[in-house]
Parts: sequence; structure tokens; C-alpha cells
Amino acid sequence: MKSRQHLFVKHHQLFLLLLTFLLPDCDARPAIPDAAAGTIYYENQPPDASGNYKFDFQTSNGITTKAAGNENGAVGVVQYVSKEGLPVTFTYVADANGYQPSGDFAPTHLTRLLEYLRTHPEVDELKSRRW
Repeated sequence: MKSRQHLFVKHHQLFLLLLTFLLPDCDARPAIPDAAAGTIYYENQPPDASGNYKFDFQTSNGITTKAAGNENGAVGVVQYVSKEGLPVTFTYVADANGYQPSGDFAPTHLTRLLEYLRTHPEVDELKSRRW
């Protein structure tokens, strides 16, 4: 059985992966994706015995992400360059109160989605299947 720390980190990493796919849908996205972008810096410290972890990376096309956390939550910052060439930065906290992005360019569609999930009852997956 996996520890709570391990599951939290996996969920947090999954969230960041999903965020990567959702960012292009917002108004502040790079005009031309740089397929040739290289990694300038990458550090990943997996959870220690207490569940503390951190990672950060930077790419040559202006994307930077830093995050740290433990079983109680996580904090992070995301930076990239908008299609207008403007630097975009937003920070977030993910804890018992949910995902809380902040900054002028925080993805509001995620906030709306998370609010919807928070205010609606959980679905019993097995009971909701029709097969």
C-alpha cells in the first residue's frame, strides 16, 4: 500500500501535468510553441521519510516552475511568456482548503472548475456506471 505522502506527490505531479495541458487554453499562451526548447535547469527531490519534496525546472523558452510540499499541502509558482511577449507569473497553494491560485494571470477556469467540484457531491463511480 502506498503512503499518503507518495499519493499526495503523485496527485500533485498529475495536477501539474494537467495544468501544462490546460494553460494553452487560456488567453496568455505563447504564440508559437518552441518544440526545440531545451532544459536549462532541472531539480527533483522526491519525498523524504517525512514526505517533504521539491522540484523546479526552467526551459529555454521562458517556462519556469517551482514547487515544494508535504502530505499537508504544496506551494508553487509558474512562470511563462504570453503570446504578447509579456512575462506571466502566478503562485498557488494546494492544501486542505483546495487549490488556490493567485496572481493577475491565474487560470480562472481552474478556479471555477474546482469550485464546482467543491460544491457538488462526490459521485459513486461504481454506481454511476451503466455497464
